[in-house]
This record gives sequence, C-alpha cells and structure tokens, in this order.
Amino acid sequence: MKKIVLLLCLLTTSVFFAQERNCSSMENLEYRMQQDPELKQRMESIESFTQQRVQQYQTNRVDGNIITIPVVVHVLYKTAAENISVAQIQSQIDVLNEDFRRTNSDANNTWSQAADTQIEFCLTTIDPSGNATTGITRKSTTKTSWGTNDAMKKSSQGGVDPWDTSKYLNFWVCNIGGGILGYAQFPGGSASTDGVVNSPQYFGRTGTATAPFDLGRTATHEVGHFLNLRHIWGDGGCGVDDFVSDTPLSDASNGGCATTHTSCGTLDMVQNYMDYSDDSCMNLFTQGQKSRMRSVLDAGGSRRSLALSDKCGSVVVTPTCSDGIQNGDETGVDCGGSSCAPCQTACTDNEITISITFDNYPEETSWTLVNDSGTSIASGTYSKSNADGSTVSETLCLPNDCYTFTIKDTYGDGICCSYGNGSYSITGPDGSIKSGGSFGSSEATNFCFSNTPVPTCTDGIQNGDETGVDCGGPSCSPCQAACIDTTLKIKFDNYPEETSWNLKDNSGTVVASGGTYGSQADGSTLTINNCLPAGCYTLEFKDSYGDGICCSYGNGNYTLTNTATGATLASGASFTSTDTNNFCIANTRTDSTREIKTLNTELSLSIFPNPVTGNELNVITDNDDKSTYRIVNTLGQVLMNGELNDIKSTINVSRLSSGVYFIVVKNNTSNSTKQFIKK
Repeated sequence: MKKIVLLLCLLTTSVFFAQERNCSSMENLEYRMQQDPELKQRMESIESFTQQRVQQYQTNRVDGNIITIPVVVHVLYKTAAENISVAQIQSQIDVLNEDFRRTNSDANNTWSQAADTQIEFCLTTIDPSGNATTGITRKSTTKTSWGTNDAMKKSSQGGVDPWDTSKYLNFWVCNIGGGILGYAQFPGGSASTDGVVNSPQYFGRTGTATAPFDLGRTATHEVGHFLNLRHIWGDGGCGVDDFVSDTPLSDASNGGCATTHTSCGTLDMVQNYMDYSDDSCMNLFTQGQKSRMRSVLDAGGSRRSLALSDKCGSVVVTPTCSDGIQNGDETGVDCGGSSCAPCQTACTDNEITISITFDNYPEETSWTLVNDSGTSIASGTYSKSNADGSTVSETLCLPNDCYTFTIKDTYGDGICCSYGNGSYSITGPDGSIKSGGSFGSSEATNFCFSNTPVPTCTDGIQNGDETGVDCGGPSCSPCQAACIDTTLKIKFDNYPEETSWNLKDNSGTVVASGGTYGSQADGSTLTINNCLPAGCYTLEFKDSYGDGICCSYGNGNYTLTNTATGATLASGASFTSTDTNNFCIANTRTDSTREIKTLNTELSLSIFPNPVTGNELNVITDNDDKSTYRIVNTLGQVLMNGELNDIKSTINVSRLSSGVYFIVVKNNTSNSTKQFIKK
C-alpha cells in the first residue's frame, strides 16, 4: 500500500521549467489560499471522490466511452515568432490526441501498464455565442513576459478572459518568461483562471518549437495536471507518492532520458508524461493515471461538464469583416489579417489625453512630453493652418514612469487671455492632471504613474492586509464564513427508536448523520446544528418499520433551515421507509451582495417560472424605478448582470446551464435576492 501525502505545492498550479523545473513556491501557494480560503477543502473533496471512483474502476474496466474535450487557444504575442501559426497549433492538438489515445509513434512495450486513456481533443468550431470559430484567438500585446500570476487570463491586465471553462479547455500561448515552459490549474480552482498556459517555443512540434521540448509533451504534461494527475515522483522522497498504484515510487524528478535510473528499490518510469524527461523520452500514461483522469470527467466529477460539452460541432461560415466574430485570418473581431482594417490596440498601461484650445495665434503654441530619463515621448507644433480658437487633442498610452509636460508660447503671453481665450488640459486614468492657459513663455507639469493601488475596503481586490477581497484585516469587516449554518429540527412520533438520517454532499460522501433515537422521548423535539460548505446536498430520513414519522403512530416531522435566513431547505413527515430531499446552499458574498447590504428596505420581488424550463425568467418588482440585477451561481460568481426598466421584465437565461442560481435585484432604496433553478 503506497503512502498518500498531498503536497501543498500541487494544490493550485503546476509550473514546468525549462531548466530547474521545480514545483511553484510555497509563497505562491499561500497567496492563492488567501485569495480563495475554500480551495483546499474543494480539492480534498475532489480527491476523496477520485479515490472512491478509482476503487470502483479496479473491479470495472474503464473503456468503451471516448470523451472529446473542446479546446480554445488564445495566442498573446508581441513578436512575430510568438504569433505562432495555425499549423503549429494544430500539431499540438494532434500530439494531445496521439499521447492520450496511445497512438504516438514512439509508444513501446517497456511498461505493460501503459494505457489508452480514451480521451481526445478538438479545436472548437463553436464560440460561446454559438457562432463559427477557428478555435483560435489572437491578441497583440506590449508585454515581453507574463509570469505565473494568471495576468494572461484577464483582459483587465492585458490578457484574454477565458471562454466558459465548463465547456472549453482554455489554452493561453504566451511568453511566460523565466525559462518556464508551462503551467496548469488543478481541478477545484477558480473558473476565472481555469486552463493551461504554454510558452510558444514549447507548444506543438513544428514552427518555433525548440528542442529538447519540441514534441508537444509540455502540453501533454500540463493537461495531465489539469485532469488531476500529480508528478510521477509525488514531489517528495520515497515515502511520498502520486496517488497512482501502478507507477513505481521515485525519490525525485528525472531530466534527459535516464532510462536506467533506479530509486526506492525500483526502476524509475522516466518515460511517463508526468516526469520531467525530454520530450523524445516521454511516451505513456498508465492505467492508474487513466482512472484518475477519467474520474474527474465521469458523472459526479469536477470536470464532468467538459466531458458533456458539445462545442466540437461543425458550423461553416464564410468569414467577413462585419460578421461580429473573429474568423479567417483576422487577429481580432472583424479586424486585422489580410482582408480587414487593422485592429486598434487597447491601452494596457496608463492612458492620458492632451487637449489644447488655441487662442488667436496657434502658430505660437507647442508642447513636449519627456519621461524621467529625459527621453522624448511625444510633442506638438502648430501653424496658421490650425484655425484660431480651434481644439486639437492626442491620446497616449504611457507605461509606469514619471513625466514632464511643457507647453510653450513663442510670443510670451501664454494662450489666454490677451488674444483669445485659449486653454489646455491633461487628463489621466483617474481624472484631471493639469489644466491652464494663462502663462508667460512656458509652463511645466510633472506627474507619475504607478501600479501600486492604495488599499480600500471597496476596491474589489484583495490588497493591504486584507484576508479576503475587501474583507478581513484590521481595517475591513470580517470575511464571511466559509460555511453556512443550518438547523435541523426533528419532532419524533411514538417510536423514535425507528428514526435515523444522513446528509450527503454532491460526491455522495456522508457529512452528517444521526439515529436511531432509542433514548429520545416519544413525541419530543430534537434540534441539531451543522455548518455546511456552499454546495448541493441530499438529506435522507429513514424509518426502520416503514411507516415514516407521521401519521399512524404520532404526528412527527422534520425541517432543515438556513439558520441565518430561516429559509426552508428540506422538510418531511409522511413517508414509508425513506424520504429524500435534494437542496443547494450558497455563500453568496459577491460585490453585488456587498452593495445591497447598505440598503435598509426589502424590494418586493417575484420571479417565474421557477424552475425555468425554457430560456426566459420573468422578473416583477413593486415599482417602475430603474433597477439593476445580477445572477450568481452557488460559488458566488457573477454570471449575468443588467438593468430592469419596468415593473415586469424578461431576462434571457439561455447562457446558463442546468443548476441552482440566485438573482439579486436592487434600486436606489431597496433590494431583494431570490433563488431559482434552471433546468
């Protein structure tokens, strides 16, 4: 029996280095755990489910069911070499299919436990809006390297937001820097950062792919992590394992192709994709690794929605520059490539606008902008061709630095107010930097930009000494608890000794139970309190005699409520042997719920139909004041938002998959939250 030790450095991401190839730092893990306090608990739950499912697979063969996962590749490039070709991207998809199906040409019989995982991949042909796509997006950037803080996954930081991670495996191909080949997020992490990142020179097996990592095995390795595989050596010594029974113990990673290396008394499996060997040395996953990967894709698994995704379907659309999608060789939506107008590059630094309204002598006016080292950034010189009193403006994108703006008048009377009412202004990301008009020969203004925000309890990010987003620490209100208090009240019939119950989470694990109650008085009431993590549960009440707890021999009943809100989650009384209730609870602390806590009155809110069986949710409020709404899932993630402009409004919820959601509606004076189910 192998010893199972879950190394913390594997709980969030795996970082694959070109040289030292070590696990990501503990500081990085600690930071991620602070960002998401529930991450560890979710991953432990996933591991418990995986272990149970793997045991089932030991007696039931895992075959006969090919799972195809849709892939979207987001290419972020500064240089032409980083803007890799379609052929190079397709070669990586081919490698994934060969490696996961064991059709790779270098497969051999060295290890008898080598397996076809029956997992395949396709470049998606359908984008999140249902339109045709190549499965590839491209974005020009000014960044030379991205690091491993997931900036490439966020449009707000110059990257690309992921497509729906429940339906697509997102790849970001960009220069990570620091000799890093790639990294992946394990199951259980945030949907906003889920996927795999690869440096372009280690992606695919053609084009810019660079030896000895030029056969696409970096992506194979990282997708293994994405599907819940650990490193082959367990990231520890001989007493630490990778949770897989048919991979030999090893004391460390292997580089190159050390096929004769022995550790822990056995030959190391250096050809396994989850070691650190050269690409040409790797050639297999094992049957045990197959079972782990299939577990997260199987019914109840954390990546089940990917296995059911239909985004590999075929949609054929002739590309145009006005169809609202990025297709053909476009580098953006309806822009770039050989046929469309060039794309406008968004400013990812600090955008400023310099605006000048002339007096009656524009030809006397000029300006310069230099950075802290004296380098000229931009300038303007004008002539009689500029009309008296007219206005010119220029928008610039400036990196973090200090700058000096100097405006000059050759006559020495400024641009106001002797000969016309001229003026100038400099406006930055946070408003006005400088404005004026009355000066002599020149006027200079100094200003600086920095990425370091001043922490507040309302800026929507975790900074300063906060322990969560806008919460915790000495300055902000305490963060909401990671679990929700519930109260179970049982009123027994005349036979408490026949009554028992259990509460199971979404993976089928019993998290609470009670009974039978032979010591409880007939007709008495028992109250039981539990604190449950956000998620979905099954409450099962049993009567050993088979006549429930009402009404043949006493009027018994039970009720499970949310302690804080009083909402009923489950209830029952009259049944035979078993009574089953399914329910979901959510920790809905989001930006929208934080906003409405400052409002004192309850908004009258009705929604129908509930459950929603089609694509329309009708919302009725008690007044026609303009309101806003947000729809959040059971993890508190905002999925939709918008405005309600009438007493009755209809929201199209076709983008929501089946599940439990909350709608938060607020206006200037009141608010309300309702739960609904989308079928």
